[in-house]
Amino acid sequence: MAARSAVTSASPRNLKRLASRQAAVAALAGVVLLLTSAAALALTGDLTQPAGTAGCVSEDGSGPCADGRGLYEATDAAVSPDGKNVYVASFNGHSVARLNRNTTSGALTQPAGTAGCVSADGSGPCADGHGLSYPTGVAVSPDNKSVYVTSYYGGVARFNRNTTTGAITQPAGTAGCVSEDGSGPCADGRGLTGATGVDVSPDNKSVYVASTLSDTVARFNRNTTSGVITQPTGAAGCVGVMGGCAGAWLDAPMGLDVSPDGKSVYVASYLNKAVVRLNRNTTTGSIAQAPGTAGCISDDGSSGVCVDGHALYGPHDVAVTPDNKSVYEADYGSNALVRFNRNPANGAITQPAGVAGCVSEDGSGPCADGHGLKAEFGLAVSPDNKSVYAASNLSNAVARFNRNTTSGAISQPAGTAGCVSEDGSGPCANGHGLFNPHNLAVSADGKSLYVASYSSSALVRFNRAP
Repeated sequence: MAARSAVTSASPRNLKRLASRQAAVAALAGVVLLLTSAAALALTGDLTQPAGTAGCVSEDGSGPCADGRGLYEATDAAVSPDGKNVYVASFNGHSVARLNRNTTSGALTQPAGTAGCVSADGSGPCADGHGLSYPTGVAVSPDNKSVYVTSYYGGVARFNRNTTTGAITQPAGTAGCVSEDGSGPCADGRGLTGATGVDVSPDNKSVYVASTLSDTVARFNRNTTSGVITQPTGAAGCVGVMGGCAGAWLDAPMGLDVSPDGKSVYVASYLNKAVVRLNRNTTTGSIAQAPGTAGCISDDGSSGVCVDGHALYGPHDVAVTPDNKSVYEADYGSNALVRFNRNPANGAITQPAGVAGCVSEDGSGPCADGHGLKAEFGLAVSPDNKSVYAASNLSNAVARFNRNTTSGAISQPAGTAGCVSEDGSGPCANGHGLFNPHNLAVSADGKSLYVASYSSSALVRFNRAP
């Protein structure tokens, strides 16, 4: 009653003030609700592609994308650890393209003229290089000093990187590349025919190359000051079935990844239908397949050679999480993302049974049911360990998975939150520049995802909610 009489006896001016205050509080509550709703929508790992030309750079500006060069049939992308640049291997461009990255926004710009790319014959127009016959993969060393590019018929090319500007220059002659027979002109190596995947060890001491036609993983020692690579002589220089290499069960290895702790190298072996585990000596960089069935997991166990797994009908790429607890494989043949638990102590991997071990396009495998996953080519894990992304070649899509940082379990968000595709089919969110994506990379700050799209001849940019 006292409160009621106080309001009744209030002056018109006080009543007006009270009404204004109530309106302001209501408006503020609406703003807070709106902000809360927006924050709820921007969950960690969410992807959004900037509209129009801000969302991609392509060979001729189609997409619609910004106009670039040295991007014809882009196959792989790597972000420098300092976040300043993205480098792209372009298969039919016979080139590697350089793009500058805004470390705040993730926006991309390609330097003009020959500063923007290096090609096998200087076309593009690009700087003139060598050992770049059909580039397939690209990697930046953790110390930011070097860029390495694999070529299907050219072996591995080496570039010096300016850590201030991101500019790359290729040393002349044999110092600039290593090829199967010394052609290029390059230094003479072995186990490099059909080179596809490349990675640099976390300690900067080693470079490893997966070679599909040689059925090998080639090993190089890296000079941590200059970036020069040399292949050890004899069997120490490669593992696989090729004569002169240390033995390993590899048939058409496509992609590989060195664990962040430097103890292991994992290989996606396409025709073995297997993920192969190589133990790495952290002092010398030497590699050897783990003995017995501990050395691989295959689709059917391969008559006792490997441990029996599932959804491994065509392994194409592999990635180890930064926390060293999980290994994931992009499987082209099974249309699936496959999961393995990793023992950080010894590098051993085990696949969870049933649907916990994979997510596939239609739930076959047997796997959990997903979408936007047809013919997976490449994958990447976010630096915070919370997300896994897959490039799906025939879905024209990038699929997103949430990762449990304790168990390593993965789950794909429903509907359009789970993938972005060229035309929104999948069902996915609608994107552009995504025809036949091959590989992808997440920036070290976790803010950006970049995708090399083969048929779009483009590098596609996504903002990621960290």
